[in-house]
Amino acid sequence: MTAKKECAKRLGIYLLIVFAFMLFYILCAKLMHQSHTVYYIIYMIFSFSPAIASLITRAVTKEGFRDMKLHLHLTGNIRYYLLSFGLPLICLSSMFLLPVIVSGHADWLGGFTFGNVLSNAFLLISFSAVQSIGLLGEELGWRGYMNQKMEPLLGTVGTCLVGGIVWGLWHFPMDISGYLDGNSTFSEVLVSTFGRLAMLTCFGTFLIWLTKKTDSVFPAVIAHFMYNQSQFTLTELLYMGNISEDISLPLWTDILRYIPTLIIAVIFIILLLRDKKKDIKDNIATI
Repeated sequence: MTAKKECAKRLGIYLLIVFAFMLFYILCAKLMHQSHTVYYIIYMIFSFSPAIASLITRAVTKEGFRDMKLHLHLTGNIRYYLLSFGLPLICLSSMFLLPVIVSGHADWLGGFTFGNVLSNAFLLISFSAVQSIGLLGEELGWRGYMNQKMEPLLGTVGTCLVGGIVWGLWHFPMDISGYLDGNSTFSEVLVSTFGRLAMLTCFGTFLIWLTKKTDSVFPAVIAHFMYNQSQFTLTELLYMGNISEDISLPLWTDILRYIPTLIIAVIFIILLLRDKKKDIKDNIATI
């Protein structure tokens, strides 16, 4: 069997297992709604399903458990760890604050005092160690396994696009949960799903680049945590401001939210392609 066929086989098995977990989550939605304990157990299993799928695939295909990218690789890579913490925070800040400022509601930023920002920064740092453990369950599967199998088949750009779409679709049970509970409409589900697909596809390019540069999933885990948690932190700071309950942002400002992650996607796809070209030249030079 050729290397590409082997990659395709392993990728196929991995995706089948991942989406089987997704179906399981949807089928258990009613039980999860009835019990907080059941919800927590199933949610945690689902969160770790990418890692579980990668481990099962490695065992079934006899690939083994080497090259799982579980080393920290701190030497020479501290700048990437700092970037994994800082860039998502900058990106999310732009996503949330740009529409507010452009629409003329800068007075809403009253919650961004030095004390509030500092206390929330400490909370981010303290939560990162604990909550990142759960995100390791995702990154061990997505960046640590799926993307490695996709790239020989789809190339760098194809991996960024298809990998991001797969990652986004995996979140569909969470997007549809409000609809199943009767708390949202189907049109709201569609908006949430397509919005998440776009955002994760763009942001995923940064996570792929981090993993390649460090040969470790841990910078991606940190960046993933910051991407998730920064949204809650910034929303909390924003609502500490002078926001009236009957005021909302114009619909056209939603477009602005996509600009920061789109810029990140373009930058890191360019960097990924440049690094790939450099690797090819180095390989040719050593022949």
